[in-house]
Amino acid sequence: MNRHRLLMPGIVVGVLAIAGSVGWAVGAGRLDGTRATIDERLEVYRAVLIGVREERERRPDLDARAAAIVNRTLGADLETVDSALRRRLVETIDESGLSEVVVNTLGGSVVETPASRSFRRSGPERALRDEPDFVLVRATASGTGTIGEVVRFIHALDAAPWVKRLEQVRLDPDRGGRRLTVSVRLSTIFVPGVAPDPDAGEVPRPIRPFDRYAAMVAANPFRLVEAVAETPRPRDPALPVAPVVPTIDPWSGWMLTGVVEGSPGVEAWCRHPVSGRTATLLPDREVALGDGLVATLVAVDGDVAVLRVGDETRRVLVGSTLDRALP
Repeated sequence: MNRHRLLMPGIVVGVLAIAGSVGWAVGAGRLDGTRATIDERLEVYRAVLIGVREERERRPDLDARAAAIVNRTLGADLETVDSALRRRLVETIDESGLSEVVVNTLGGSVVETPASRSFRRSGPERALRDEPDFVLVRATASGTGTIGEVVRFIHALDAAPWVKRLEQVRLDPDRGGRRLTVSVRLSTIFVPGVAPDPDAGEVPRPIRPFDRYAAMVAANPFRLVEAVAETPRPRDPALPVAPVVPTIDPWSGWMLTGVVEGSPGVEAWCRHPVSGRTATLLPDREVALGDGLVATLVAVDGDVAVLRVGDETRRVLVGSTLDRALP
């Protein structure tokens, strides 16, 4: 009887401890998953706060990069940019010495923000969703002159510090190749309502020297070589007449007129001066030039194009015919 009296308090204490533990677990949400859900939410909130802090730390650098682009634009509205774009194109053409100048602007088109899907369609975020990213303004310009004047114009336009993208450059030589008509298509951008800082100063021009084009200008790959008439010498009747069999390399009729390295890729331009035919060689693509001639562009190294002609690979300098391979 005494033993039962001693065991009863211990059993009661154990039962109370178990009940208290179960009650604490239920109250803390450990049995129904509430605590796990709260922990997951805390991790999400912590990650969001860390991301916001990182974005806040990167903001000054992003603002500086955006300001550097805006400071190279021509204005903050379409009328100002259109006028400035026309004036700069005309000035660049005049300074290069070209004549028969034609400049046209093609209006502006709004480019929406690529982050529009990140904002809601209603509420305070709608203004951010509908805010344009920038406005694209396109223009064309053309002029006529010597190859030196044409190259100087393209060189100066490419080196101009205001923001732009040259989308197309076309060269049309006259019959003798002494004068060329150059036509360019380009585009510039501006941010509506955000004007460039007048105190930012002139943007430095990362430009290659114009002298690097001196050899090409002097050679003028578009000019046709005029045949010089020679006075025939009297033939000695005592000498036998030997038949003359001309051996002409068919590749000598084609000339490498230029190489281009742009965003679409590399290209090599060729021209047949006698017939006026042109051809554009592309990487790893066979191009038929006529008369059974097929060429493939392998690579471009500065002013040298590496071509595959049949089973042979040739390095040809701009201004040279395709039969004159570099050593």
